[in-house]
Amino acid sequence: MCGDTENGGGEDMIYRNMHLDSLAQILSTIEDPRDNRGKLHRLVDVFILAIIGILWGHTDFTNMVVELKYHEATLSEKLGLLHGIPSHDTFSAVFSLIDPAIFLECFIEWLRDLAQTSGQHIAIDGKAVKAACDKVHGKLVPYLVNAFATDMGICIGQIRVNEKTNEIKGIPELLEWLDLEGAVITIDAIGCQRDIAEKIVEKGGNFVLPAKENQPTLHKDILLEMETKIAEKEFAVEYAAGLSNRNKETIPPKLNPNFDEYVQYGRNHGRLERRSYYVLNDAACVDHALWPYVKSIGLVRRERQVIHKDSDDNIIDETPSLEIETYIMSTEMSAESFACYARGHWAIENCLHWVLDDWLREDRCTARIGHATENLGLLRRLAFNLMSLDPAVSQMSKKAKQIYYRNDFDAVFRLLFEYTVRSVEM
Repeated sequence: MCGDTENGGGEDMIYRNMHLDSLAQILSTIEDPRDNRGKLHRLVDVFILAIIGILWGHTDFTNMVVELKYHEATLSEKLGLLHGIPSHDTFSAVFSLIDPAIFLECFIEWLRDLAQTSGQHIAIDGKAVKAACDKVHGKLVPYLVNAFATDMGICIGQIRVNEKTNEIKGIPELLEWLDLEGAVITIDAIGCQRDIAEKIVEKGGNFVLPAKENQPTLHKDILLEMETKIAEKEFAVEYAAGLSNRNKETIPPKLNPNFDEYVQYGRNHGRLERRSYYVLNDAACVDHALWPYVKSIGLVRRERQVIHKDSDDNIIDETPSLEIETYIMSTEMSAESFACYARGHWAIENCLHWVLDDWLREDRCTARIGHATENLGLLRRLAFNLMSLDPAVSQMSKKAKQIYYRNDFDAVFRLLFEYTVRSVEM
């Protein structure tokens, strides 16, 4: 075990007093895969120091070690380091050797009590780590498939696949790790597969999945059914309005109780947008021999008008663009709820993937030896979650968070050794 004092630090106060459910305690249960000969640093210390370096904003071990050494006296005292700060080679070796399945198990165990997923929206999507591609040997760009709890704003799981097309195989494996009871799962079109839908339902969750070119028959059947129901509603409304005018009284239209519509409008960056969401809580048009769990179908119409002006500042009349998507759902819902899931799915891009690349520079990470790509990815997501769950930095900018953690060691060690990060309200 990594708590072996003869190969690392002394049995210092911070490890003796750490909370049983703290991140440090959970990481300390990972078995050290290194050869005992010449081993100077405990595995848990390497984990803790690496997370500290990421919280400080470092994206590579070389520069991380430089700054850690500036604080070597303080860190050695707090952690009981007998041999100071490990070299960048030690960090690299550790994260290439650790079994990513064991690391993921610890990651999920740490989140289990902090973040209950029942009733939550979980978005799943893959993200490339382009710099980790070994171009010399013609290898493919590795992808990390992430599970993101959109309401809580934290990453709850990750698994590696060797290319984007392998997401179809990687997603069921990731789902197997997760507690999906009562959750609603959204995936982009690549996840609209029968075995993926079945896995979600088997684990107690519900799905909202787009059907596109990868499921052409399903897409065509839903599109025809939804366009028919939209036309029927428009006719019913027009017919009732005509009767109302003739009879000088309000006559409500006879509408399908299973059909619902919700419309959103938006304007930003010189663009007007209308998003219309339709739900039919009747999936009779779907082949239930192939898709037995589908109970509802949906359609999204996105109309966008880009505002251009000529040299005289007059608005140029242009034809708006139109995008149509069809969906299958395993549960009945309102059109407004459907809109929340369809639009909320992209929080994984805006709130997780963008931060990982812009702030933690994941896309520039060149680590690819052994399990380094996957383990470092999970390490970055640990740091991301710590910052997301820490109420002390909730109103700070990214740069301010780094400055805060650099100058307040107690705040950093509180996150790692205590159980004081807030439990997210359901």
